[in-house]
Amino acid sequence: MATVFGVFGAQSLVVLIVAVVGLIPVVLYYQKTPRWFVAAYGFLFVAAFATNFEDLFLPTALNLVEHFIGNLGAGIAFAVAAYAYRKKHIEGDDDVAAAPEA
Repeated sequence: MATVFGVFGAQSLVVLIVAVVGLIPVVLYYQKTPRWFVAAYGFLFVAAFATNFEDLFLPTALNLVEHFIGNLGAGIAFAVAAYAYRKKHIEGDDDVAAAPEA
């Protein structure tokens, strides 16, 4: 596989760059974004960071961080975010539609 600067794989470096650039809208719209979506993005950022630096130091530990904290954490956070969104926006609309008009 091709490496960038002799250290990072090209694909892994692109993922890290996208994760860093993606932090900009997350930080700018933090107040308007549900917390669980921000947490999920944070977990994905941890996974991107860990996958790039696991070849430099602590390969086993950073591999575990990437998979168990980064990817698993993001999956759980996205699931909770989707559940919370559904609970607030979709199930909440049924109550409003069923209410009699005054």
